[in-house]
Amino acid sequence: MKRFFIFLITVTIALFAFPFTGCVKDEAIGRSFYDIKAVYDDTAHTLKCSMNVSYVNNSDAILDELCFHLYPNAYRKDAQFKAVEESVREVAYPHGESEGRIDVESVKRNGKDNEWSIEGMDDDILVVALTKEIEPTERVALDIDFTVYIPEVRHRLGWVGDTVNLGNWYPIACVKTQSGFDTSPYYSNGDPFYSDCSDYKLTLTAPSAYTVAMPGKSERRENGVNVTYVSVLENARDYAFVIGKFDTLSTKVNGVDINYYYLKDSDAENTLACAKDAIAFFSDKFGAYPYSTYNVVETQFVYGGMEYPSLVYISDTLNKSMCKEAVIHETAHQWWYGVVGNDQINHAWMDEGLAEYSTTLFYEFNPSYNVTYRQRMADAMSAYIVYCDVTSYDGIMERNIGEFSAFDYTYVTYLKGALMFDAVRKTVGDEAFFRSLKNYKKEYSFKIASVQGLINTFENTTGRQLKNVFDSFLYGEAKIYR
Repeated sequence: MKRFFIFLITVTIALFAFPFTGCVKDEAIGRSFYDIKAVYDDTAHTLKCSMNVSYVNNSDAILDELCFHLYPNAYRKDAQFKAVEESVREVAYPHGESEGRIDVESVKRNGKDNEWSIEGMDDDILVVALTKEIEPTERVALDIDFTVYIPEVRHRLGWVGDTVNLGNWYPIACVKTQSGFDTSPYYSNGDPFYSDCSDYKLTLTAPSAYTVAMPGKSERRENGVNVTYVSVLENARDYAFVIGKFDTLSTKVNGVDINYYYLKDSDAENTLACAKDAIAFFSDKFGAYPYSTYNVVETQFVYGGMEYPSLVYISDTLNKSMCKEAVIHETAHQWWYGVVGNDQINHAWMDEGLAEYSTTLFYEFNPSYNVTYRQRMADAMSAYIVYCDVTSYDGIMERNIGEFSAFDYTYVTYLKGALMFDAVRKTVGDEAFFRSLKNYKKEYSFKIASVQGLINTFENTTGRQLKNVFDSFLYGEAKIYR
């Protein structure tokens, strides 16, 4: 996700501190498959859903239960962990706080009712008991009926006017770790999501007055007053879409169809061109973009942007330069979070810091955008130094996002993360650095990388001992390269 209040916060700090300054294919044998049929009601603002999930046990444990995140429950009025952070709540809710939730109505296995319960730290985990255990590599098919009640809010999940954001909306399987299922709640900081890659098919019925921006391959079928969309997305970490009344533009690069859905962008052609340039640049520097389509959606969103596989949100409130920066940053996330996954709850810098630095790389190698590498890094360094001077930050980047304030999170994961990758680049040189990024993408494509895995890739590629460089940033004071 891209936040755009770093500059404003930095100025505020400076002034304060210095008053004078369906069927499983062979290649998908190890992936779960979500087949969801959904009907959107634009009067009640609900999504009525039936989901068949074919879950594959990719762990080395025998499982007697499955756990699924119910992220929409973070929008409940009485939620302990609220999706919308306090500092943006007034802007996010245009007409006062609005409640959302997900109601699970039934869980069946082989057509028969299956035992289930709602648990978790905040009534946000669906636990399904398995009367017949599943061994490693085995599958189990479940039918889950549920209804999503969509809040009126400018957020990942929410409607405002004729626009409906559908991010993190369905029950998604919790990652199985060595210590059990990861059932972390929906922290309002950062992107509190952590999931394995799966295959998706969504069949959506909505009023024909709307256009639907969907990831992957999709087709539209007219059905009287309604329209039905069918979308297929393979090997993706998540699935999000947006309903709205959009204008559209399209282009193509490297065989990828790039679509821009926009509400009021007066510079839409250039925004689309920016997305095209970003896909081309990152494919060259990091490795090929993996999907046949890439969808950029201008929508009503409280932050600058939000990344999902094959689809990103861009806020309708951004000026031209910030709009382009959001497009570049969220496109970088197609590699860092999308293709190469990480635990965003405990190691948020891994994707945010690298996406932020990738944005700087884009500007460095695309001078027509009139933003220089030197200025970007100087601004990042200045902002981070001022932040350190006026706060009690202990230097530790490696922490759970629930332990950050929203203020700290932005500086530590984005800015310090970008400074860290720049320091590594200066240590090993350009050729070794970019070769390391390509190897990192290749080694961890559609997997979840660990911190040690990232460091190992850089060390193995460059033949250099780099752990101390990374650790100096991750766990304390770091040398700042000028």
